[in-house]
Amino acid sequence: MKRNRVNVLSVVNSASNITTETINGRPHIVVRGVTPIVDDIVMNGKLYTAAEIAKGYRSLERTPMPLGHPKVDGKHVSARDVQAVNEYHIGAWLQNVEHKDGKVTGDMYVDRRYAEATEKGPRLVNRLDEMAAGNNVEPIHISTGLLYSGIAANGESKGKKYREIVTNMMFDHVANLLDEPGAGTPEEGVGIFVNSDGSEQELEVVNLAEANTPDFDPPQDPTFKSFFNQLKAFFSANSNSVKEEANPMKELITNALKAKGIDVEGKSDAELMDAYNQMAADDAKAKAETDEKAKKEKEEADKKAATNSDEAPAWFKPFAEKLSTIESGMAVNADKEKGEKRTAVKAKFGLDDVAVNALDGAALDGLYAQCQSSTGLNGAFRQVNSTQSLSEMPE
Repeated sequence: MKRNRVNVLSVVNSASNITTETINGRPHIVVRGVTPIVDDIVMNGKLYTAAEIAKGYRSLERTPMPLGHPKVDGKHVSARDVQAVNEYHIGAWLQNVEHKDGKVTGDMYVDRRYAEATEKGPRLVNRLDEMAAGNNVEPIHISTGLLYSGIAANGESKGKKYREIVTNMMFDHVANLLDEPGAGTPEEGVGIFVNSDGSEQELEVVNLAEANTPDFDPPQDPTFKSFFNQLKAFFSANSNSVKEEANPMKELITNALKAKGIDVEGKSDAELMDAYNQMAADDAKAKAETDEKAKKEKEEADKKAATNSDEAPAWFKPFAEKLSTIESGMAVNADKEKGEKRTAVKAKFGLDDVAVNALDGAALDGLYAQCQSSTGLNGAFRQVNSTQSLSEMPE
């Protein structure tokens, strides 16, 4: 099954419990109650169910918390990649992860001495110190990187519609974002993630806070709304409006509908998405019917082939019965002939029953040949076991 990559944005704010602990003789900053994800939330049209989160949240335990999402050659990679560790690791990780009260929470630990010795770490340490002192109340954004498998499904959760259910979640890291807006930017929302085997896949960004807002009435597709919000955050310094033609996803959907001969003129975003979902559902149904028909045809063909191999035609049955009779007769005759040969050999050589019954094949035939005598056409030429000469034989 295909594995997808998503980064979930959330925040650490001034209300978080920030303390200092000594671990292994080294001071650590501890931020309590970091929330990477919540139950039954819909983000970008995908449902993150409580059951699936319960299955995968433990992979967050002792997950690295680098400064920024690690990249190599401009492409996102796992935080456990060697180059990613060297460049992005700042001595921070997530621990004490638990899943209760409808959300996943954990504690962020930062090795102060290690962080201050890195190139990027001092920025996070200073920022957390300011937040703990109340000098800077602006939240710190965090982004949870995870892999998942998607299952197509339509429904609604917490006032938001979804078209896919996220399953088999595996968390890779939780990035600290000091320079990125909570809604993300277009560049962050569309990217490439490189797997450990070198293969590339698309990367999407979703916002945990945004997902708490129900859909508008009429409902707006989550894909469009997320994209619009990202653009608004990016261009907020100049304008709060976004031109509809700036959405590449809408263009892709429109082109797909046109290719199927579906009219798209004058349709709203929601209507376009409904038409696209219906088209996808029809295609899936047609494919399922085709697959089912092919399966039934194969089963019938296999059944017919098995029947033909198991049952002989009616016209062949008399020949089969005759053949069986002939074979039985030949077996009886062969047994009778062996019996006669063994009787002759026993009489000739004085063997017991055990020895003579053990004889078969060439051995039996060889001994039996010695039991036979040649007889001429005239009795005068028969072999006679006598010391008398022919002249002495009676007339």
